This record gives sequence, structure tokens and C-alpha cells, in this order.
Amino acid sequence: MDLSLDTVTPDVFETITIKRRVYTQQDLDKVYNETPTPKILKQHIGNSCRCTKNTVCKGILSMLPIFHCIRWYKWRQNLVSDTLAGLSVAFMQLPIGLAMGILSSLKPIYGLYSTFFGIVFYAIFGTSRHMSFGTNAVLSLLTATIVEREADLKYGGGGGGIPSNLSAVDPALENEILQYKVGVAMAAAFMSGLILLVMGLLRFGFITSYLSVSFVGGFTTAAAFHIATSQVSKILGIKVGGHTGPGKIVLVYVDIIKNIANTNVGDLIVGLISMAILLGVKVGINERYGKKMKMPVPIDLIIVITATIISHFAEFERRFGISVVAHIPSGMPVPRLPDVSALGRIGQDSFIIAILAFAMSISMAKLCATLHSYEIDSNQELVAYGATNLLGSFFQCFPMCVAPPRTMLLSSLGAKTTLNAIPTAIFMLVVLLVAGPLFVSLPVTVLAAMIIVAVKNVLLQVRQLPNLWKVCKSDFVIWLVTVIVCILVDLDIGIIVGVGTSVFTVIVQSQFSSGRLVGVSEQEDIYLDLKGHKNIKELKGIKIFYFNTTLFFASVERFKSQLFQKTFNPLHFEMGKCIIVDGSNGKTMSNSVNEDKNWIHHIIIDCSAMTYIDTAGVNVLKMVITQYRRAGTEVCLANCCRSMLVVLDSAQVYDILPKDHVFFSVHDAVTTAAGARLFVVKL
Repeated sequence: MDLSLDTVTPDVFETITIKRRVYTQQDLDKVYNETPTPKILKQHIGNSCRCTKNTVCKGILSMLPIFHCIRWYKWRQNLVSDTLAGLSVAFMQLPIGLAMGILSSLKPIYGLYSTFFGIVFYAIFGTSRHMSFGTNAVLSLLTATIVEREADLKYGGGGGGIPSNLSAVDPALENEILQYKVGVAMAAAFMSGLILLVMGLLRFGFITSYLSVSFVGGFTTAAAFHIATSQVSKILGIKVGGHTGPGKIVLVYVDIIKNIANTNVGDLIVGLISMAILLGVKVGINERYGKKMKMPVPIDLIIVITATIISHFAEFERRFGISVVAHIPSGMPVPRLPDVSALGRIGQDSFIIAILAFAMSISMAKLCATLHSYEIDSNQELVAYGATNLLGSFFQCFPMCVAPPRTMLLSSLGAKTTLNAIPTAIFMLVVLLVAGPLFVSLPVTVLAAMIIVAVKNVLLQVRQLPNLWKVCKSDFVIWLVTVIVCILVDLDIGIIVGVGTSVFTVIVQSQFSSGRLVGVSEQEDIYLDLKGHKNIKELKGIKIFYFNTTLFFASVERFKSQLFQKTFNPLHFEMGKCIIVDGSNGKTMSNSVNEDKNWIHHIIIDCSAMTYIDTAGVNVLKMVITQYRRAGTEVCLANCCRSMLVVLDSAQVYDILPKDHVFFSVHDAVTTAAGARLFVVKL
């Protein structure tokens, strides 16, 4: 169907008629802007610091959302859903908590501590109804990196502080090293929690906008590769050296290849069988029939219980040399201070953990809020993440954040409030007080298999690469560079390189930003690019220039060159000459004003994309305005956002550009310029 303007009938398109004045920005402000009553600094400070009983109570209650949840809890509608969802997640929390303790280079019990206290403290401070806060594979891996490095610094040796010159480690020394590592992990949780808490109190929730989706995807994929690699030796039942620093993944695989002949067949068989069962149930049943099931099969818990029973009665450790979890203490941990002596050395690591914890947690919280149509407070979430880690650090917890699989399970099971954490916490409390010692015969290779399967979906993010290449080449580059550096060098270096690459691509894109000439339809008041559209004409004597990015230090040269290229270079012409642009070849020519009517008397700059302008942008605007005026052409601005208008006023741009040259829209500018031909401005 041909919908060109020549063939359009009234029945095809509706028409609109807009009737209003022609507005400069100054005229519009006079008519519609309210004049705010100025407040002096003393008033601002007084209002901010006003302290009454009501404001104090409101402030405290806003920091403790659980009281609001309890007060307005709908027992009949929500109790059953919250209880079933909480218990279902609890069945996953137990085995994953044990596994994350191992992954953190500590003992399984510390994973259970982090699980329990993460659940309890987030329920008090958090606002997401579906957030499962606790152990996370990425943060557990980063914790392992920190504690092993610090243990090596203090005790020396071949990884995790175990002296390399000892064939058998004294149990007392091993316990001393473990307690030191626990203190360092607690310090990491304390520092990262403090950072998050301060960010929340200062309302710094915007900071995650600087972590691009492609960077987070690349980093988490590389972290998943590190996680899987760290468990390969446990599946094979072999010892590998503890490697830290650049290239450690390569060195780990070199050690694995060197020691492959020493593989414990028992560990390997149990690990492979566990992985096969886990993948078969999770992929073949839970993922395929998840929508038809009231709750997924708790295969992790089933595997842990079954493997523990079989290992105990078949005496896996004695008969086959299979490594087991061994002693798991019962009872609650005694509160103690973190190792404050390590805070200075782990500050950078803690900051990275804090940012990643917030980025991963808030993105999952926002996803669940969108799916279930409710709102969360990003700044209160920051406070919740910080308070949970900070308080948990006194109970022998390592850094914690969202657990995506368990969070999505709560979402799919229809949890109604944050109180779904209560049945989960009760279950974990029973495990800590009573059931923990029952898992002493659990094979470590089973936990390793669970960890590898748990990061399967994260590893499969590599399938996004073809789509990234199609949609955005820069995102593809960020993702690939982050993954390569994180895997071949190390995670901390990969973070720096990944963020740097993200910033660099923004700068590069600003250098490829384009300026376009805009024309008007031959039959209606629509302004479109001249290139790529038909039935669009240029206005005689007027050039409309659109620049498709912000005007800041990295884009000013591009702006100037594109403006000169699309219109004309004012430095090549003098006042009193007419400027003609030859549309066939883009060349500019000059003639006497009196000899030709094709005089470019106005250039209108469409500023609708200039949401930000800095000092360099202001200076280039001043320069082109002055240069074009000397060539006999006036510059007008249109579609300026409020922040840009404030900058123009503060930077004294109106000293050289009269306010009646700044228009509400391009159409206002065109109407005025076409009618007046030329504003007379004296230099």
C-alpha cells in the first residue's frame, strides 16, 4: 500500500492542528515558568536538620521495613504462600551453603553461618519480597582469593597458608591458619558492608549505572569459569598448588595436567554421577516442567542426604580414600570482632566486592519488582546490603549478596512478603543447632559437583555473544575483553580493564557521533533528516543542524567539524559575502550578498540530544556563534533542556547570543528566521 503524501486520503491518516504563539525560550519562561522563592543557605540547613519526635521515628522505621511489613501483614492471604516458598528455598539453602563454605576456602559451617544470618538481617532491612540474600558463588570466589592471599603472606607456602615444605600439616597449625582466614573473611564482610551502608545513607544508588550490562555479563561469566576451575581438582581428588595473581587459571590447569595420573577414581565417579543426576533433574524436570509444578524437585538436598547416608555406611573415606566434609560443629557462633589488622590490605578488594554485590543484588531486586508490580527503594536496598554484611561480619560470615537461583525460585513460587524468610531461617537454625554434625560423611566431591552445576547458566551467557555483535559492537568488545582478561590474568585486573574498556568505548563513540542536516516536509510541518527521507526539502537561507550526542570535552571537536562540514566553514568567508552550499557535491562557494539570493542567513542548532554540556562545550558554542556572525550568519539554538539553559546562563553565553536567539522548538526558530531574514546583532 502506497502511503506517500500524494496518495494519502483523509481516511488513512488523522490530521492535527496546533495553534499557539511562536516562542523563544525567554518568552516561554515568562508565560509558564514559576518563580521559586529563593531560600538562603541558613534555611536549607535548618530544614534539613530539623529534628522532632515524629521525624526521628519515621527515619528509624524507614530504615527497618520489617515493622511496616508485620503491621500490615495479611495473614489469611499471605501466610500459606510465604511459608511454602520459604521452606522450598530452605531445602536449597542447606546444600548450597555447605558448598559455598568450601568455595570460600573455609569450612562448610561458615557457609551455613552466612546463609542463616544473611536471611535474618536482610529480612529486617530489605524491601524486596523475593530477594534471597546470603551466599553467592562470585563473592565466595573473591573471598577465597583474599583469604588465601592473606594467609600466604602471613604463613607462606603453597596456597591457603599451608607451608609448602611440610608433607603433613600439624592440626593445631591448620586450625590456626583456618581461624586467621576466617578473621580475614569477616574483615572483608565488615569493610564491604560498611562501604555499602555509607553509600546507602549518602543516597549513592546511582553508582551502578557506571557498570554496563555487558561488563557485568562478561565478569560474571569469567567468575563462573574461575569457580568451575576451582572445583575440578576436588572432582578429580588431586592436590594442586595454591596460585594467586596474574595467570593463576593457567597455572592451575598446568598443575591439574601434571597430577592427572594421581586422580582418585572414587572421587571422580561420585562427582560425575552427582553432576549427571543434578543436570538431569534440573534441566530435564525442573526447567522443562517448572510451570506445571507447585515447587521444583529439591534435588540438591536429596543428593546431599543420599550421598551422606551412602558414604557413611559404605565407609567411602576409609575404603576408597574419598574426601569428606568431616567435623561440622553444632550451635551458634560466638560473636567476635573481625581481623581489623587486615582492613588496610583488603580495602580495594572490599570496594570491588561491595560494588559487585550491589550491582548483582539490585538488578535482581528490580527484575522481581517489575515481574510482580511493586516498587523497591534502591537506597534502602543499599542500606540493607550494607547492614547485613556489617552485622554478619561479627558472626563469622563472609561477604554476602543475592543468590539468583533461590531468588527466582521465590519469585516463581509466589512469595508475598519479606517474611517468607522466617520459615527459611527456622529451618537453617535447626540445622545449625542439631543437624549439622549429621553431614560429617558428605563427600566433598558432591559439593564440588553442585557448585559446577550451579554456575552452568552463568557460563552459558557466552551464547549471548552473537546477539551482542548484531545489536552493539561496543558491548561485544566490552564483554569479550572483560572475559579474556579476567580468565587469563585475574578477576581484580579484569574489573579494572573491563570498566576502563566501557569508559573508552563511550569516548570512542563520541568521536563517531554524527551531525545531520534537517529539512521540512514539502506538504506538512514535519522535520526530518535530509538524508534517507523523501519529500523533504531544505529551507532557503536556513540550515538546521542536529548533533546526536551530548556536548562535552570528548565530542566538541567532532561537533565543530561536523557543523562546518554540513554547513560551511565561517573562517573561509568574510562579512558581506553570501554563502551557498552546493547540494550536489557539498562544496561551499561565495558571492556578493547582492548578487545571490541563496544566502545562508541562519543556522539553527537542534540541541535536543545535548542533555549535558560542560565548559568545553560552552566554549565551542561561543566560538562558532562568533565565527558565523563574522561571516554574516546568525546561529540560533532550539530544544535546549533545562540543565543546558542553566549552564548557558551561568557561562555568560547570552553576552554574545541574545536570548531571543534561543527557541522552544525548531519550528519556532524556523518561523522566526524565515520571517525576519536576519537578526541584526552588533559585535
